[in-house]
Parts: sequence; C-alpha cells; structure tokens
Amino acid sequence: MSSDSLTTDSQLVTDIVIGGGYAAAAVVETGDLLEIVDLEGQQVCDLIAFASLDRREWLSMSHTRASTLRLNLAPGDALQSNWRRTMLEVLTDDVGMHDLITQMCDARRYRFDYNVEDHRSCRTNFTEVLEPWGIQEWEMPDPLNVFQNAPIHADRTFGNQVPTSVAGDSIVFRVVMPMIVAGSACPQDLNPCNGFLPSPIGLKVWRARTADGRS
Repeated sequence: MSSDSLTTDSQLVTDIVIGGGYAAAAVVETGDLLEIVDLEGQQVCDLIAFASLDRREWLSMSHTRASTLRLNLAPGDALQSNWRRTMLEVLTDDVGMHDLITQMCDARRYRFDYNVEDHRSCRTNFTEVLEPWGIQEWEMPDPLNVFQNAPIHADRTFGNQVPTSVAGDSIVFRVVMPMIVAGSACPQDLNPCNGFLPSPIGLKVWRARTADGRS
C-alpha cells in the first residue's frame, strides 16, 4: 500500500527516517496504521512492541508462530502478544518475505561470532530508544525481522540471504491495541542479511481522519 492510497482516509501523524544501523520508537493507538518502508532496498527492520497499558505484555513471535502455524507473514495474519492477544494485523505487504525465528543481533553476537568489538546492534539500539519508557536491555523480546530473507530448507535448516525488498517496498499493519513500537534498521554488515550495507528504514503512522478532516 503506497502512501498516496493511505492519505484518502488517514493522515500521516508520524514520519520517521531511521538511519541505517540505528533505531526509533513511537507510540501508536488502536486503529492506527503502522507502515514500515525499506527506503533504499535490501534492509531488515527488527520490530518489537510493548502494550502501553501494561509493559509486561509484548509482541511475541513464539505466540504468533503458534497461532499462524507458519514461519512467514501474509495479509490477514494476526500478530499475538505473550498473553495471546492480537496486537497487530497485516494489512498489505509488498515483499512477502519476513523472518519470525532469528533473535536480534547484540554485542555478544559480534564478539563471539565475528571477533568484532563495539559494533552497533539491534539490542543496543532498542535499549537506547526505549529508555524514556524505562524498558531495559533484558526485557527485549524476540523481534519480527521485517524484510529478512531467511528461507526454510527441506532439511529444516534456514538460510540468511540478501533481502528481496527494493526501494519503496513496505508492509502495513493495523494497530489493535495502544502500544509502544520500536524499529531498528539492523546494523549487521558482516553477513548478507542487509546486503552487507545497512541503510535507512521509514517508520510511518497513519491515523483515521475525523469528520472535520483532523486526525
């Protein structure tokens, strides 16, 4: 769904460009549309969310997998919380390839697997941007890896390939409960998951217009 088609009934209330390797957070309300845009192509956006009313409830990939019985997403899918309540619904999807398995990158990943110190990571990114809400590093749930190309093979192993998304591709979710959402334009540049070159992600929030045209 393009931005042009969203403007008829909705107004853009949040428009964030997340720099490659960094993150951002936003508050969304029930009925909002959350759009994640790959601005330049071949870039993963790790996405996590916490319920605004009780941060002990968060977007859970394990509960979502159990609900959908699939390892990918499609329009109409409901993304579940750890309390088995729907938090997001997939409205439209330009790419059709996402990952619901892989944990977010962290400092230990770069240290243990790549022998690299002081590399930015999605876990560090989320810790930084969620600090205003008092959410700490240990509280980060497994992410939805938007646009990540991790195909499942016949022997039940899974790969890690360059994303198929191109510049301007997006996925749009309908927000089902008030929540804090955070997206990280994954800084991984040592394997193919971001085409070896992290780039920006767009995070947009659309809100229904009222009778007087305001959101």
